Amino acid sequence: MRWHYRDPLLIWLLPAAYACHLLEEWFGGFPEWMARVIGSPLPRGGFLLINAVAFVLMVAATRATARREQNGWMGIAIATILLINGIAHLLGSVGTGAYSPGLFTGVVLYLPLASLVLLRAWSQAEPDIRIRGVMAGIALHALVVVIAYALASRSS
Repeated sequence: MRWHYRDPLLIWLLPAAYACHLLEEWFGGFPEWMARVIGSPLPRGGFLLINAVAFVLMVAATRATARREQNGWMGIAIATILLINGIAHLLGSVGTGAYSPGLFTGVVLYLPLASLVLLRAWSQAEPDIRIRGVMAGIALHALVVVIAYALASRSS
């Protein structure tokens, strides 16, 4: 059996990891931790809204990825988002000298799973699918960061 970057078992581990990550962020106080970075916390309602929308979109994209090859870019985008987020938590913890809620799942779940999907995609997906996925992932992660910063800044 040849493993593929779009294998349903592998690709569905991404939203499962995201759910675990959200729990760590919520109970670890990530919305309040953001004040260390930008001076004001992210309102908990804003955190819930951003992540509820993101989770629904991630599940829909995961389903599409698992069903059709031409949707593989969506799985690559999800993996890119998770990889960036895992690295961001690591850098956030180092930069602030404090635990960034989400660090554990970011390092233990996101980095290995996202890396596996991306490594497989690099050898199995067409170049245009890889590029589209990585660019979408970068853009979507940046959009979420901008929205979170805007909500946190408005709350101060």
